[in-house]
Amino acid sequence: SAKNGLEYEHLAIALRKVAEIDDISDDRQDHADIGDSSTYYVRAESSYALSPSNLATLTATKLQSLLQPHFPSSSECFVYELPEIDVRCRLLNELGTGLIDHHNGSALNMISKANQSADALVRIILETFPGFRDYVNRDSWTNKCDACDWDAAKSSTSVIHFYKRAQIAVADIWAALGRCSTSSQRCHFTDMKLITTFPDYRVPQILRQVGALQYTPELAAKVNNQEELDEGGVDEVEIRAGTVVAVEEMVEVVKKHLIDISKADSSEKTKNNLHKLLEDVSAVTIDWYLWQRGEKEDRLNLLGPHHRVRTTYY
Repeated sequence: SAKNGLEYEHLAIALRKVAEIDDISDDRQDHADIGDSSTYYVRAESSYALSPSNLATLTATKLQSLLQPHFPSSSECFVYELPEIDVRCRLLNELGTGLIDHHNGSALNMISKANQSADALVRIILETFPGFRDYVNRDSWTNKCDACDWDAAKSSTSVIHFYKRAQIAVADIWAALGRCSTSSQRCHFTDMKLITTFPDYRVPQILRQVGALQYTPELAAKVNNQEELDEGGVDEVEIRAGTVVAVEEMVEVVKKHLIDISKADSSEKTKNNLHKLLEDVSAVTIDWYLWQRGEKEDRLNLLGPHHRVRTTYY
């Protein structure tokens, strides 16, 4: 049977194209020309497929119809289908409803409430959207107890918090609108160094490949044999936690290396350049490098298997 060849990049491209279509219309009767080209722009909030009101009422069928035309064409060997579409639709419904109920239907309002703090925006996202609450109660490993609720999790010493999707959402907003742009001060976060790496599957895969992470023989066998790990189980949590620690240590190693270079070359130009680099080194930028390297090497079949887990938190 044909294998599902859908990758992260296919979904990202499809969502980008849906957003682009949202902004462009050739309907000259309904929308005013804003320039001398033949491009017309839709401004009515309700007409945007990805507006909060439409996300709140989105159905799986509608989501499929929006994305499928932008996926690669299927072949004898590969199909390109979005798995768990009902779960994804539920999370998008939550996104729209959360913005409407808590932020007047505006992502910009939500971002503004953070007052240029990445850490604050992560917390706002967690309070607004339950689907971003990526944590594990260690007591459940031994006591077989139910996962603790959100209010208890925030103060419990037995809970491990990762918040991968909440943190990467903030980092993406910063990268697109705040890192190098002066047009949106509200997205120019001043505390990006509080954000950790985004522990999913690709970063630990590349870290293992280069020897920064080492698995026990038992865990290595599970990963190598592509066994599915339990979501929130000891194996998955150890891989994710190890990834966070490894990247934090890499940040310190890179910074030390840059400082050593600056000591060896005391020229003003070198010092200025190294100062800028030092300011830019963080778990976020190291994560970007590792992800891009991992994606490239994976396409060339140079990486070993990554761990597998069925989860909505990656």
